Amino acid sequence: MKERIEKALLSINGAKVKVEESKKSKANKHKKFFIQTLNTLVSLQERSDNLFVQYGVNILMYEDLYFQVIEDLVYEHFGPAVSEVMFWWVSEVKNPKDKKFYIFEEKSEKKYAVKTPTQVYNTLKKLKLFKNL
Repeated sequence: MKERIEKALLSINGAKVKVEESKKSKANKHKKFFIQTLNTLVSLQERSDNLFVQYGVNILMYEDLYFQVIEDLVYEHFGPAVSEVMFWWVSEVKNPKDKKFYIFEEKSEKKYAVKTPTQVYNTLKKLKLFKNL
């Protein structure tokens, strides 16, 4: 999309036009990507769990390398602190609206209640745990 806008502006104004994405737009994309990634990871885990519970089929050995690659990419993109929270959410939080879950900040010893991926994102952002944000 950015390339199309640049081409259109170049044809109108010449080569001296520079297009930059706003900070708000970048932040919105980052938030959307985080929530989408977290929801997808939860869905993958649920599908694997359901396959085992309903049919007794354990595909952990098959999935293991895929999850290792995904885990490495998540660590690289979001950083270690955020990744740890994401994988905690995927593996431990099954029904977030039925039970209370907290993100604990060690420095201030504060607990932050989270019930949705959006709340997880907002808490991590508030705690400034994202790398390069």
